[in-house]
Amino acid sequence: WRIIMNSRNLKVALAGNPNSGKSTLFNGLTGLNQSVGNYPGITVDKRIGRSYLGASSKDVDIIDLPGTYSLYPKSLEEKLTQQIICNKDNKDHPDVIVVVADSSNLRKSLLLVSQIIDLKRKVILALNMLDVSRDMGIVIDKHHLETQLGIPVVSINARKKIGIEDLKSAILSVQSPDKQILEV
Repeated sequence: WRIIMNSRNLKVALAGNPNSGKSTLFNGLTGLNQSVGNYPGITVDKRIGRSYLGASSKDVDIIDLPGTYSLYPKSLEEKLTQQIICNKDNKDHPDVIVVVADSSNLRKSLLLVSQIIDLKRKVILALNMLDVSRDMGIVIDKHHLETQLGIPVVSINARKKIGIEDLKSAILSVQSPDKQILEV
């Protein structure tokens, strides 16, 4: 007999530029109601909540990181994000990183996305606020972006809770938590 046991919960970090919708997505994934604001520094510490990703999964830890433009920190909040993402010894080091991007200003997010990809991490790009970009006449070819970046790209509207199930499926498809195999 072989029994596969999960040794810990899957950890998923929400990273991205300030005001990209990370905290709104965090609330949508966890069912919590963290304060959400439209000014810099609203998330000055990480927040952790639990989410259930689907029938074949148990709870996962969702970590809402402070906003950052890159992994080269210029503030204490950005340093916290950098330490969690880059330091494998950090207790909150994630298995999967979801970079939440304001689709109306995608170019600003691509530096952070590319830096995380360069770390050889499991990463998903969540294109948020597509309604805003559409109203501005911006069209994003999600499949072309996936091909160019080599990572899954998911369209979401965190405020309206659209695309959340697609994001959960993408998280499950890129990573599962560490498993321990016991021979019985």
